[in-house]
Amino acid sequence: MHNILENKIRKHAEEIFGSEPLEGHRDRFAGKLDAIASKKRFSIRQIISYAAIAAVFAGCVFFLHRTSKHDFIFDEPLPEVQNYYAMLLQDQIDAIEQLIQQVDEQDRVSLIEDIENLQKEADLSVAESDENNTTFIVMTYSSKIEALQHIHNILTDNLLTQKIH
Repeated sequence: MHNILENKIRKHAEEIFGSEPLEGHRDRFAGKLDAIASKKRFSIRQIISYAAIAAVFAGCVFFLHRTSKHDFIFDEPLPEVQNYYAMLLQDQIDAIEQLIQQVDEQDRVSLIEDIENLQKEADLSVAESDENNTTFIVMTYSSKIEALQHIHNILTDNLLTQKIH
């Protein structure tokens, strides 16, 4: 099969490689390039902001519409619950920080600032260990972790598309 195709290409090489493109081909090609270039591109920072907002919104909707008060583990002491979610949050931050090294300088600085702000907001000080406080901690950390997961997915997708092009 390979030899047949190779023979046909060699036999018709003058027609394939030696001829000029059809009339108007270059204009159509330039038009397509202009159309692609004129499409609005979102920056990584905008996409991450939208993903974070969507994650917080989804967390709030989930919190307001949960069906059972016993969806979460309320038997655990509050510090253990908080430490567990803080650990999950830090794992997600570490994963994003590895990807950030591959992003250009301007986006890298803004992403690091956003992550630092998210870490500062994650420091919750709840003294009493009751069901409402545990729910508050779980929902707050969950929404932040979900936002970071969206950021991670967006960074991964953008880095993959950059490698392809």
